Amino acid sequence: MVDFDRFAGPDRIKSGGLERGRRLRACQTFAEVKLWERLRKLDIRVRRQAPIGAYVVDFACLRAKLVIEVDGGVHERADVALRDLERDAWLHGQGFRVFRIPNRRVETELDAVVSEIEAAIRASLPRLKQPASTPSQPFPLEGKGFSDS
Repeated sequence: MVDFDRFAGPDRIKSGGLERGRRLRACQTFAEVKLWERLRKLDIRVRRQAPIGAYVVDFACLRAKLVIEVDGGVHERADVALRDLERDAWLHGQGFRVFRIPNRRVETELDAVVSEIEAAIRASLPRLKQPASTPSQPFPLEGKGFSDS
């Protein structure tokens, strides 16, 4: 779990960020709704319209430090693309990876997009159970290895 209090000063969730996230959750785009239907079924928590610092990101897996942005045509405009670069740089500085997906891909290749996101999340998660460095010793055969005396 990410402790949002660690974002101090200019990195802290900006005033109104939580309310803005709530508003954005209420009016998601078609592509965001379709992707959310699938992401919410994953076995790792993904948040939608999550406030991080001064920004509200489309989706975030905080444990894996992965931000997922679904970009419509407006992101092709120069001013919006520049703003996206600044935002991505700030998120990278906070340790997040940013995964940008065009709306069209979500609408036409949803299974592939979800698989890519799931792979990115799993690659970022710490391994909870590491395999033993040496193979396990076999159990003694029944009746062998113990003395009845």
